[in-house]
Amino acid sequence: MRVLVTGATGWIGSALVPDLVDAGHRVVGLARSDASAAALAAAGAEAVRGSLDDLDVLRAASAASDGVIHLAFDHETAFARGT
Repeated sequence: MRVLVTGATGWIGSALVPDLVDAGHRVVGLARSDASAAALAAAGAEAVRGSLDDLDVLRAASAASDGVIHLAFDHETAFARGT
């Protein structure tokens, strides 16, 4: 299966991605930075550059996948003061 993982380089994602790759899945991770993209490549996954705010990127990557595992969390928005 081709699996899109948001939060692929986070705490849970960085443990899950190698397991998915080892199980024979083609993994595509959402990467916000060059460092995240490099970490995904090192884990045997592909990177698609973007963020949770990039709806066009998320739509295209999701449509090209057999499944999506959403692990990303927007800390900035969630913990913003005054909201």
